[in-house]
Amino acid sequence: MIIRKFREKDMDEVEEIEREAFKRPYPRNLILGLWHINPNLFYVAEVNNKVVGYILGTLDWGNGHIVSLAVKKEFRGQGIGKALLKTLEDYYFNVIGCNYIILEVRVSNKIARRFYYKMGYKDRKLIPNYYDDGEDAILMIKKREGANGILIVSLW
Repeated sequence: MIIRKFREKDMDEVEEIEREAFKRPYPRNLILGLWHINPNLFYVAEVNNKVVGYILGTLDWGNGHIVSLAVKKEFRGQGIGKALLKTLEDYYFNVIGCNYIILEVRVSNKIARRFYYKMGYKDRKLIPNYYDDGEDAILMIKKREGANGILIVSLW
């Protein structure tokens, strides 16, 4: 497995993974737009020259913000999601110097929530009606070890 930065030619495979993983996938133009704004915050996992997972982030009020993380079904449980997350966390904490990483996850997505708990994320608050189908989200955070500072979060 290789973790590398996203390239525009990866978009078809990323879009396929996004559609497989989420009942309401992000549109292609949103994903590409976020990549153009933050090209260092979009990584893919490759196995045998095929993209099998990706992670996309942004910066939000000086915090790292994980927008999307997904792995193809047949490659789940092999540490690919963990490797992608650790790559982006390393960039946020050690290159940019963020004190916090935040993300939102559906209340109903117990598998993702367990994964993030294992990776050191903690529930911060419930966000009612966060998703366009009315489902609530849980805002999760991870603090950089030894970080000082206040977490500032905008929930527009």
